[in-house]
Amino acid sequence: MTSVTIRSLSEAEAPAYNDFFRDGAARHPDTLRISPADVHASPFGARDGADGSTLLATDSSDNWLGVVTVERELGREKRRHIAWILRMYVAEAASGKGVGRKLLIAAIERARQITSVSKVNLTVAEHNARAVRLYESAGFRTFAREVDAFRDPEPRTELTMSRPL
Repeated sequence: MTSVTIRSLSEAEAPAYNDFFRDGAARHPDTLRISPADVHASPFGARDGADGSTLLATDSSDNWLGVVTVERELGREKRRHIAWILRMYVAEAASGKGVGRKLLIAAIERARQITSVSKVNLTVAEHNARAVRLYESAGFRTFAREVDAFRDPEPRTELTMSRPL
């Protein structure tokens, strides 16, 4: 892969983000817990603020290669030190070319910028060996394993992983 640029998405790009992610969910129902119908029913915003961001990887022609969201866990005062990496997806054309690693590194760096966040968590389908290896190589360790976490229609096991910042 030649040049990859990582940047925050704007709220105006939320519809394109939802289309991109919905396509990924349709192509990979066995590795993403979100279905295309979920995205349609409850579209995601393209946040960029004090508690997190949605990041986009593009090539030199501004083609979308991948996305990831990192956000502080909200709603519970005692868990505000945790950020979550969510909705990481790399398009098939960019798979295996280092885009996922660049997005992951950028998400970790963005988590470091969130005030008082000291660790980052994520979930991944256990059978997605390539993603599990990527996360482990970046210092994530499995702390939970949920059997039948989602179905596509087969039951899938999901790992929850964490790493300190």
